[in-house]
Amino acid sequence: MFEKDYIIRLIKGGAKMAVALFAGKDTVESDIDIDNYDTKLSEDQLLEFMIRKYISEGKINEAENILFEVIGFQKTKKNLETALSFYEELNKWDEAKLIKCNFSKSEIEQGLKDVKKLYKKD
Repeated sequence: MFEKDYIIRLIKGGAKMAVALFAGKDTVESDIDIDNYDTKLSEDQLLEFMIRKYISEGKINEAENILFEVIGFQKTKKNLETALSFYEELNKWDEAKLIKCNFSKSEIEQGLKDVKKLYKKD
C-alpha cells in the first residue's frame, strides 16, 4: 500500500511540475491556478509524458525504472503500449548513443522480456 501511495505522489508531483513548466510558473503558483485548467491527464497519460521527458533528457535508466514501478501495480493496456513504445524508440538508437545514456541493446531485449513476463497471464 505504501509503495502505491508513493508512486501516486510521484505521478501527481510530476503532473504539477509539468503544468508549471509548460505554463511558465513556479510550482506553488501552479498549485493555486490548477483549478483553472480544463486539461486532465490520466495516470497512464502522465506515465507516457514522463517517459518521453526522460528520453529527451537522456535519462533512460530513470525512465525504465519508473515504467516498471508503475507497471508493477497498474498493468493497463496503455501502460503496455507505453512500454513497447519506449523500447521501440530506444531500439532505433545506435549503440554509441545508448552507451552515452548508460544503456545498451541487450538491456532493451531484457526489458522487453521483463515486460512480457509482467503481462503474461498466469
